[in-house]
Amino acid sequence: MGFLTFIFNFLRNIGLPILYIGGIFTAIATIFRKAEWGLLLMVVLIPQPNIFYKLDGFPMGKDLLDILFFAVVIGIFVNKRGFERGGNSILIFILILTSYLAVWNSSINFSLPFPVTTENPMLKPWKNYVVMMSMYLLAFNALKDDEKQRKIMVVVIALVMLFISIRSYRSYIPGASFIEDSRSTGPFWIVGLGSNHFGAFIAHFSAVLLGLFFLDNNRWRKMLFLVTILFSLHPLFFAYSRGAYVAALVVLVFFGLIKKRSLLILAFVLVIAWQTLLPPSVVERIMMTKGEMGNIEHSVAIRFDLWNHAIDLFEKNPLIGIGFGGFEYAMPPGIPWKDTHNYYLKILSEQGMVGFILLLIVLFMASRSGWKLLKTGKNGFERGLGLGFMGCVLACATTNLFGDRWSYFIMGSYFWIIWGLVDRYLVLSRESNGVHRERKEGNEAIGTQESGQ
Repeated sequence: MGFLTFIFNFLRNIGLPILYIGGIFTAIATIFRKAEWGLLLMVVLIPQPNIFYKLDGFPMGKDLLDILFFAVVIGIFVNKRGFERGGNSILIFILILTSYLAVWNSSINFSLPFPVTTENPMLKPWKNYVVMMSMYLLAFNALKDDEKQRKIMVVVIALVMLFISIRSYRSYIPGASFIEDSRSTGPFWIVGLGSNHFGAFIAHFSAVLLGLFFLDNNRWRKMLFLVTILFSLHPLFFAYSRGAYVAALVVLVFFGLIKKRSLLILAFVLVIAWQTLLPPSVVERIMMTKGEMGNIEHSVAIRFDLWNHAIDLFEKNPLIGIGFGGFEYAMPPGIPWKDTHNYYLKILSEQGMVGFILLLIVLFMASRSGWKLLKTGKNGFERGLGLGFMGCVLACATTNLFGDRWSYFIMGSYFWIIWGLVDRYLVLSRESNGVHRERKEGNEAIGTQESGQ
């Protein structure tokens, strides 16, 4: 055991320098060789701040993700013939522009420095928000040439989720009853995100893998997707996130209606017999929505107060709201809670009807992309990705009823990457159908000429 501990510590000590040096070389290779290489490394690191935060001690180590991001951008221009205006790229640009105008709005409303300097406290979260949405543009353009790399990207996402789930399982201390401090937070705790965010992350992207498991024909990938889904059940349960539980149930019902009727039976059994089937601590957590006397649990009551405050802010500023991140500044002094615990109300209060309608458009267009790929995909992998992404969108729409599960870079980037990948497959499908149609018309024209002769 001592020898194994020595080996483990040795590998951990050399792992960070190797990751740092490898990241720098990957950024260089991304620019001059393959733009997708930097994106793949970003996919590995983004949901694991417990790893990339340890690089802060190296020169520019804290900026490694930014370096990789800009390396991919440059690489797309250098070796991918530049960015294409396709898919939902215009929608992404509109979101970026309106969010920046919302930063100006909050800066004016709360007497903050203009958002052209780092002294503005809104600028850093806005930059992370924009980089997160821009991952769509990177995935859509960096993966446009290589079918193998597109599938590798999805496999890497599955492997990262499997790794995170196994680490969560190994670090979990079981108990017979629910204890707040025992909740699984995964790698998110280091950036101040809790177990509710972790549970939502698992619910969102397990849905993608479940759709792929149903329709992909490759035996090895199906096995990976299934193993990852099974391991992800542990953090899903023991993050003790009631919002994630609801999202998982909604996804089960949706997939049951669309693909597997047997899932409807499973969902029905869970709804009827959940107190018997689920672990006791999970049952206890779900029942905490109300206290022993039937009154609303304290945390739920607080959320009602926050929601009412958000509605009041919206009614005073119905068109454009109080500005990006403004809810925190609009809270009365002495109140420790700074979030609405409902992203839709947060958007209404901070960006008004303009931001709210844009959010609904994003959810609709993302669902539409998944549906179209499900119907037009050339193979099981593509159709499964379309189905899984639709489940992911539905899970996102559900978990955001319970808090902000949308605007954080480390938990939201996968959504935009997968959407970019889905839209790239749709473009390729249209191009393939166009070529097929041209060939068919050409053959018909040749046949007409031969018959005329």
